[in-house]
Amino acid sequence: TLMLAGHETTANALSWTWMLLSQHPQVRITLQVELQDVLGERSPTVTDIPQLRYTDMVIKESMRLYPPVSIFGREAAQDCEIGGYSVPQGCTIMISQWVMHRQARYFHESEAFKPERWADDLEKQLPKGVYIPFGDGPRICIGKGFALMEAVLLLATIAQKFDLDLVPDFPIVPQPSITLRPEYGIKVVLNQR
Repeated sequence: TLMLAGHETTANALSWTWMLLSQHPQVRITLQVELQDVLGERSPTVTDIPQLRYTDMVIKESMRLYPPVSIFGREAAQDCEIGGYSVPQGCTIMISQWVMHRQARYFHESEAFKPERWADDLEKQLPKGVYIPFGDGPRICIGKGFALMEAVLLLATIAQKFDLDLVPDFPIVPQPSITLRPEYGIKVVLNQR
């Protein structure tokens, strides 16, 4: 669990992030401007995270579109009704972050990659259970804080030094397994900045 939850999920989240940044050059430029303004030429540290707001928004938006875990199950603790359906105690219910994160009633232009949507604490304004890249409730991922810190610092560190551009015409196919990963990988060309 430590290896899967602590490393593969962050690696997958960053893979999808690099894909999205390559597909959206203006977002990548905005990210570069923030990194230069906040860090200059030095490497980021934990104390820089509060100033790396756009970097954090890029990670949140990437995980909205490509959540590290795209579906999870929960067992009904008691008989209940959900959306007009009777759910008996003990029934396993599947919850899809992939579907929930793309709901137009909660996310304007829900299929678009728009990190700016997180600028005014959108996460706090959303109803409980709408943005759930780390699950929710009593079984929310215990490593959420560490994973976000790690993802922001890794993105900032790598983006300071390199641009990753997608190899044209290479098929990128989401594979919803235990984690959401690219079935054939994501091929990129690494260019030093």
